[in-house]
Amino acid sequence: MRLRLLIFSSIFFLILFLLTEILLRLSVVFLGYPFLKPSDNIYKSYYTNLEPIRKKVIKSDDAVFDILILGGSVVSTPWSNLEGRLDTILKKEYGDKKFAFYNIAGAGHTSLDNYLKYKLLEKQRFDLVVYYEAINENRANNIPAKDFRNDYSHIKWYSDIHLLQAHPEINFTVIPYLVGRTIQYISDKLTHKVYISQEKVDPQYAAYGSDIKTAASYEKNLADLIETAKLRGDKLIMMSYATYFPPNVKLTGEQIDMKHFAGCMYASPVTIWGKPDNVKKGIETHNQVLRKLVQNNKVLFLDMEAAMPKDSTLFCDVCHLSEPGAQRFAHEIERFMVRQKLLK
Repeated sequence: MRLRLLIFSSIFFLILFLLTEILLRLSVVFLGYPFLKPSDNIYKSYYTNLEPIRKKVIKSDDAVFDILILGGSVVSTPWSNLEGRLDTILKKEYGDKKFAFYNIAGAGHTSLDNYLKYKLLEKQRFDLVVYYEAINENRANNIPAKDFRNDYSHIKWYSDIHLLQAHPEINFTVIPYLVGRTIQYISDKLTHKVYISQEKVDPQYAAYGSDIKTAASYEKNLADLIETAKLRGDKLIMMSYATYFPPNVKLTGEQIDMKHFAGCMYASPVTIWGKPDNVKKGIETHNQVLRKLVQNNKVLFLDMEAAMPKDSTLFCDVCHLSEPGAQRFAHEIERFMVRQKLLK
């Protein structure tokens, strides 16, 4: 009798669990989570440009020279088409060599995004990884020090990513993840947690951006990226960040600023990262961190900050490149690759 009761109870709870699981999975489908593999939401809702390459077989020991591009909008496909430019230059110089480019740089992405994306490509091996980003980090500084978090979880984008990655069991059951999400929501409400945007700066917090709180986080993220590249055997080029802040000009973030640049069809006001002086200070701080890391880790280093002339015709705004600027940028990378004999 007891055995029958135990079996009945077990079957009942198993059915209840399965029904609950199915209903909860159906509910999260409406939030963009795949039904069978909810963990893939990281590709569907966050790092969408990983989707085309994450299942590809990419090896560094074949006849194709595979290059991965990491960074923010400056080197992304829509803004500069860096991969297309490099492909044209390299094929012209090395017509007998095959090249494949994988550009997963994204607008607004920080060192943390780039490290996480690179880490997610755990099955792929590249002949060369190129990293270029130091400005998007600045948005994270525009918050009181007491509300800043080193893992950037004071930005909802990262808070949600961290929660998703903290639940590797999500493909088996979504219940612990949803419980965690509910607890986090209640905790945020009770503690009045302050979140800032990943895409813009709240004017009421812009003054806090003078305190470059991101230096330690930037260093950790890049150190993790360097270590991952070493473990995988991927060659890594890190580049200092080039900018153009017009001399003797006080930028405002208004349209009038554009007369000091190349006059591109698309440009970003400096204020989307913070107050101009704070943005400049943040980039300089991050460049110093990067220089120290490459020196201590003997990483390939291209000083793009020095290589790109402080010329208004090369920049659409303080960081994005005009057509001549993008051409110069790509040629600097190609010449560096030749100097370092990376293509032999």
